[in-house]
Amino acid sequence: MSTIKVRIVTPYGVVFERDCRFVSFRTVEGSMGILPKRAPVVTQLAVSDVKLKFGENEEVKLKVAGGFLMCDGNEVVIVTEEAGMEEDVSPEKFFEARERVERVKRFFQTR
Repeated sequence: MSTIKVRIVTPYGVVFERDCRFVSFRTVEGSMGILPKRAPVVTQLAVSDVKLKFGENEEVKLKVAGGFLMCDGNEVVIVTEEAGMEEDVSPEKFFEARERVERVKRFFQTR
């Protein structure tokens, strides 16, 4: 089965880089998934988990503090303030990021 390269980047560097079969995540507008060769997309991520599937029974969940996702069909790049395994990330950063996302959503809903 074909794969798509996924990179997760924070201000501290690349925290994840691997070929995946499927990526699922939540945007500020709802849940979404990406398979290899998907049409290009750029979206704002919600503070949530990103699920990365490598094989039939192999997957990883990483927490992301919001950010942006860009997919060109061959590669997915996630840019976020903080990302990592649940036990490795700072809860305060996630609460701050969630508040920022909510402010942005409210701003655009009033326009």
